[in-house]
Amino acid sequence: MVGARTVSTRPEQEPLDHLRRHRAARRAGLAVLGLVVWLGLSNIVGLRTTSTLASVDGVSLSVTYASVTRSGLETPWRAEIRSVDGFEGPVTITTSADYFDRFDFNQWYPEPSGSSAQGDLLRLTFEAPEGDVLLVRFDGRASPTFGLGSAATTALDTDGLPSLAVSYRTVVMP
Repeated sequence: MVGARTVSTRPEQEPLDHLRRHRAARRAGLAVLGLVVWLGLSNIVGLRTTSTLASVDGVSLSVTYASVTRSGLETPWRAEIRSVDGFEGPVTITTSADYFDRFDFNQWYPEPSGSSAQGDLLRLTFEAPEGDVLLVRFDGRASPTFGLGSAATTALDTDGLPSLAVSYRTVVMP
């Protein structure tokens, strides 16, 4: 029993510089955790929408899109075409097909009366709306394979209306 009494259970004294390094590492970890919480609360890495507009001779094309989104979130996209003289026939818009390939697609509202792909462009044709506004909405979610971002151009390509185009970019946060 004599040998058992000589074994100490007290931990060895750690050098002061070792303790200071560990304390600094804990503080840095807490700072990183605080930054992540702050980013989430301030919605910096969340969904943000932006609009872009082109107009000439009483006709305008406005696209509202997500400038920043996250994978899996419902991501808004809306095109609004206005003509002070109304629309006499079908309205056709073209847009970058690659941009919409990066979404889990649900539906176009209204449903286009015709659609086709021409190279890297998607052509959507809609019946002439009553009144002077055509509003086209896209229902989809940013897919997990979206990557870091995607650029697109949407244009008005309708006989009797001026050619208008807007360009935009969506960035996907991790």
